[in-house]
Amino acid sequence: MPDPASIHFIEKAGNFSRIDKNSQMYESCCWVLAEDTAASLIGGMAYFHKAQDKPSYFGGRIIECRKVTAGNDEGRFVIIFEAGMEGKDVRTGPVGWSNEKKIVRRP
Repeated sequence: MPDPASIHFIEKAGNFSRIDKNSQMYESCCWVLAEDTAASLIGGMAYFHKAQDKPSYFGGRIIECRKVTAGNDEGRFVIIFEAGMEGKDVRTGPVGWSNEKKIVRRP
């Protein structure tokens, strides 16, 4: 099985929800991803940036990518991750960004 992919998001508003106040588990909603891409992220890292050329200000290890099944965000994904210092101050190059995200796969 290949190594998990990591993903960089542009999240200017810091729109995160802490799942449990006694842990570092957070969720970020709602992202447009293909199902196979979402599956490839499990175990990888999520990095959140204010802009493409800025280091990440938050992030962590992806535990789950859950598809939204109802409402205005139906078909998008909730990223559930365990926040940690390894998710902060990470930069990525300018190549490979879409409007709001960049997926990094290991060779």
